Amino acid sequence: MLDPNLPELKVMDYTACLQKVQAMDSRGDFSYKGIYKVLLVIFEWTDKFLQNRVLPNVEQIERDSSIDRDRTENYVIDLSYKQNPAIIKKLNVLEFHPNEAGDPENPKTYIKHNTVFARPTTSDGGTAFRYALGLNELSTTAIKGWYNEKRKYVGKEKMRKVIKAAVDANRLFDTYASTEIGNLFQCPYDKTKIQKDATIVIHLKPILKQLVDDKVLFFFRNDSASRPANKSVFLYNRPSEIADRYEAYVDYAKNTIYPALKNLGVMGEITEDSWVSPKNILMEIKGYMNESYGDQKTLMEECLVLNEIIEKDKEREEKQKRKQQIEDLMAFLAEAGRIVEVNLLRVSGEPLTDEFRATLLSQPEVLYTEYADKRVYNEFILHKACIPQAIDSAKRTFQIKHSDLEIRVLNQMNVSIHLTDESPKRLLEEIEAQSLFQFLPFFTRLWRMIMGNMTVHKFEIPPIKARLQQQLNKDLASQKVKKISQEKERLVKARLKEREEAEKEAERRAKQGHSQSSASNHSQDEDDDNEPVKQGSPEEEKKWKESIETIVRILDEAWDFGVYPDREYVLSKLNGKFTEENLIFFLKKFGGKEIYSFPIRNQREKFPWPILVSTGYLKRHGKKLFDKVSAESERQRNEKFPNQEKFDIAESQLEFLNRILPKLKP
Repeated sequence: MLDPNLPELKVMDYTACLQKVQAMDSRGDFSYKGIYKVLLVIFEWTDKFLQNRVLPNVEQIERDSSIDRDRTENYVIDLSYKQNPAIIKKLNVLEFHPNEAGDPENPKTYIKHNTVFARPTTSDGGTAFRYALGLNELSTTAIKGWYNEKRKYVGKEKMRKVIKAAVDANRLFDTYASTEIGNLFQCPYDKTKIQKDATIVIHLKPILKQLVDDKVLFFFRNDSASRPANKSVFLYNRPSEIADRYEAYVDYAKNTIYPALKNLGVMGEITEDSWVSPKNILMEIKGYMNESYGDQKTLMEECLVLNEIIEKDKEREEKQKRKQQIEDLMAFLAEAGRIVEVNLLRVSGEPLTDEFRATLLSQPEVLYTEYADKRVYNEFILHKACIPQAIDSAKRTFQIKHSDLEIRVLNQMNVSIHLTDESPKRLLEEIEAQSLFQFLPFFTRLWRMIMGNMTVHKFEIPPIKARLQQQLNKDLASQKVKKISQEKERLVKARLKEREEAEKEAERRAKQGHSQSSASNHSQDEDDDNEPVKQGSPEEEKKWKESIETIVRILDEAWDFGVYPDREYVLSKLNGKFTEENLIFFLKKFGGKEIYSFPIRNQREKFPWPILVSTGYLKRHGKKLFDKVSAESERQRNEKFPNQEKFDIAESQLEFLNRILPKLKP
């Protein structure tokens, strides 16, 4: 909101300003003739502001004061800017004209800017706060009227074109809503930066904040941006429009930034599916970018912020959707009037997920139990509100089908403790006693059937129930073991499948890495001018040189000790100075002819990455190394049982040395 203590709102004391302007008007050179009348006109309009919410512009002052236009303009500029503090305050207001023919994509055709002037009264305490606040309210209403009634979104395709053109021109901030609204406050009387900044502080910033509070604009910060114009991002608060902007950002990253990095050899192939959830890719791309990328880097930063916002919105929507689904299921259970098998419940036509199932069973309004026999394992759920109906359902089922399953499940749920009415309790006890008759000893049961007394006495119920519970526990344990075994088997199959897919992907990437390495070495052999140009400040070039020297020293020491160093080996020796991605990028860009690499054939598991060796080491020890690996290769060829790994290492080195050594200058 607008700060009432802003120095930009301060004006001269009313009595002092009257004396000052009277003195100016009465000067002998007549250069300020009529300026006092201009002040009084402005004061009269200001005094009526609370009633009509209008302040005068130059045309109105000219008409009421009968001073010609040029002198009126000179007087208001003098009183606004050339006195310290200002005698009158220049302010801005926006007016919405919905009936004019205009362009729905251009707010300037419907919203007109008006420069007005105020001379605060004695009750204002030397500040124009009250008038600036009132005008800002009018401007906010005008913007909201245009936004709700006239504004037309350009659409997804045009959004992509606009974003691309803006980033290519390094003017991404031109696409913000704040820039579009800020352009409405271009005042013809603001000539200096101080004057323009005052308009921003008095009008634009408070209005943008109010529009955010009113949900017209959406705001987020990008503190990493190199330019102040890109740090505060205001967008029109329409979810579909924000989503389209995010897609436009991803599209630019995918079709412009990523191909450039790929051509540099920094990044490998990325599948189309990986762009569906691109957060990791975006973070990797951003890691290769510095301030020299300008708005391309800014776009990546904003893209990651929007990604997080959109993901949180999706998560919130998912939680709301899950909450509604739980409520729908609870309503279904409350109306079911019986126990329900958990495995039969569906959400959007699909079985319950483990997470959803756990959430449902944690609801205090439901009762849950497991039940098993020698054939099956079941889980049952019951809404507490329909326990009496469930008891009636169990009675009907027992009478018609002679099935006691529902009675046993209700007993297992211990529904009696949730009943306050005695009638359902007695009914449950009655049907439970009837269902237990079949578990009496054979001759007892037979005798009572003959005598027509098919009942179970109260003292007989506890031992029967204990025996049934013991059998139930045994069946549950047995069925759970079977279920766990089936689940383990399913998981093993799934993991084996994932492992096979991962191995195929690793093999594909290894082949691609080897081919890229070979192509890189071939390119280095063929053209001595292909070394990347290393340009930067003296401090940066010194840092690059020191890093290359450190890596070369690590490689030379490894070869002296008989170790075949790859990039993982170098990373382990650098103690966190580089990440793997940054090291690859650094070697590609700054390694030049100082470091070579070659793959070890047929040994992907032990040597997944190309072996690195410095040019200096090859110059010093290349001939000796060539003789050594030649001898090892020949020895393995002549062995009755050759060591395949040693043979592959020797042959890979021979192929590399035969190609490289003749090219090296001593």
